[in-house]
Amino acid sequence: MTENQGRATEISRRETEIMRAELIADEMASAVRLLGGTGTAKEQNWRAARATGLKQTIIERLRWKKIKRIPADIADTVREAVHQHNEGSLTRAKHELFIAQQKNAVLAAKLRAIDPDLYRAEIDRLGRPLSGLGRDADFPSRKDAT
Repeated sequence: MTENQGRATEISRRETEIMRAELIADEMASAVRLLGGTGTAKEQNWRAARATGLKQTIIERLRWKKIKRIPADIADTVREAVHQHNEGSLTRAKHELFIAQQKNAVLAAKLRAIDPDLYRAEIDRLGRPLSGLGRDADFPSRKDAT
């Protein structure tokens, strides 16, 4: 067996770098679409350019994978913009949860004022924390399970 036959199954360093560059290009294209939100491609590119602070032509080239090897500073800028976008989404979700809890509290107080005996089940349901939003109130704790 010759030396070349043993290397036939290995992925060469050059192929690995090419695959990594393709993965980064895919990541940047999807990040541009995420930052752009909804709308036409032109509107998405414009919004992504505003979010990242990069030129719109660079964003277009990222979106359509025209840049084969994306420089690290551009990739870092886009990743930071995606991180800020995700943090903003999380903040909005927490605020919406807070508003929903406030509305539930007001509705429960109104039902208590009308007839607490008649609306006891609804008041209890409104008094419970909202499930499915990061709270485990409906599930027993690990201490209870042991």
